[in-house]
Amino acid sequence: MNGASMTTLALHSHTLAIDGLAARILRDREAHTATVFVHGGAPGLTPYSSGAHIWGAALGRFAEDSAVLALDLPGFGGSDALDAPYTIDAMADHIDAVVRATGMRRCHLVAHDTGGLAALLLACRQPGYIEAVSVVSSVAAAPTGDGVENTALAYPPQPLGSRTSQRWALERLSYSPHHVRGMLDDCVQAAQQAPHQVAAERMADPITRQAWNTSVARAKARLFEFCRGPGVPVPVQVVWGTHDPTGTIDQGLWLYRILAQHQPIAHFHLINRAGALPFREQPEVFHGIISAFSDAVR
Repeated sequence: MNGASMTTLALHSHTLAIDGLAARILRDREAHTATVFVHGGAPGLTPYSSGAHIWGAALGRFAEDSAVLALDLPGFGGSDALDAPYTIDAMADHIDAVVRATGMRRCHLVAHDTGGLAALLLACRQPGYIEAVSVVSSVAAAPTGDGVENTALAYPPQPLGSRTSQRWALERLSYSPHHVRGMLDDCVQAAQQAPHQVAAERMADPITRQAWNTSVARAKARLFEFCRGPGVPVPVQVVWGTHDPTGTIDQGLWLYRILAQHQPIAHFHLINRAGALPFREQPEVFHGIISAFSDAVR
């Protein structure tokens, strides 16, 4: 049974209306407290099609313990693309709107890649209902060091979104490719849906791409400024794969150190034999790490 099939056993798809646009979520049940999973990526730039589906069987595993919600960000899966340029702030606004629309009072954000940066900034401005943030393989939130460009996903096969291109990207991101088969169909299907195609077409515009890149740089600068001052106001956890090709272990450690400056409840965890998708490659280890942190916070 692949990851997508295991997920559907526990979670169901729902569509919300956020500012007149469709926003798709996966959830197992309504609850005032839940673990909220946030994917990353940028449609048309990230060489695999992200969305709630990337968490795979991990969602069903977490649903055994507590309420779970996973969302599709704008332009991914079943969530309509935004009319305005896609930015980190737009990601944070969407997460905030979804949580409020579902009536949730407390949540633990588990956020991957660029979603980690958005989740941290959201926690800085909305600590009232966010009880903790787990940042997973988020090079976007980490210090860039000497600025040497990472080429792990450079020159993907064309066209982007094709099965060949996405398999190439997912295998490059992984320590071992064995888990890729379980998520490839979901990623290809996501690339074929209208929201992703509309968002990717807009991202082809150089001005829109520049707006995205600028938003990442500005968001990171705001996060670091906040960490030098009052700090992130909720407990934080950084999770990193030992073989993540998109960022070094040092980058993950420095992100942890920056976040821990003024936040006494801060954890750093390495997952062995995992790349940039540790929740796919080591789902039981990932579940144990996140659950233990969540239990300690609560």
